[in-house]
Amino acid sequence: MVKENIVDSRFAGKSVKLYVMGFTEPIEGVIDEVSRYEIGIRARDKALVVFRHAVLYILTQPPELHGYSSEELEDTIITSDFIGEDVEVHLINGEVIKGKLMKISRYELGLVGQDTAYVIPKSSISFIVFKSI
Repeated sequence: MVKENIVDSRFAGKSVKLYVMGFTEPIEGVIDEVSRYEIGIRARDKALVVFRHAVLYILTQPPELHGYSSEELEDTIITSDFIGEDVEVHLINGEVIKGKLMKISRYELGLVGQDTAYVIPKSSISFIVFKSI
């Protein structure tokens, strides 16, 4: 079975910053609940439900992406063969995130770079540059 999302129920209780389309400031808080299409967050004195299609990327701590993915993904070019590669991920909003590819799921990529871990929905990516290929 292919894992659909990197951010799943194991992230409950973890502090994150969610960058979403249409906002310059991140949503900072603790993940409360996770479903296939939504992420519930407690931020300050509010509870929010963020729809995954609006997420540009999520910042978390590198240990949250421990290990590496060995999932076999059908009908994709980016497979577990690319784990450990240095990449530049160009987002649909023009931002570029650089790091080492550590996790792959059906709908998300996990990168580690400069003391930060990024979980990036594939729907937020325009293209990826592989540095060593």
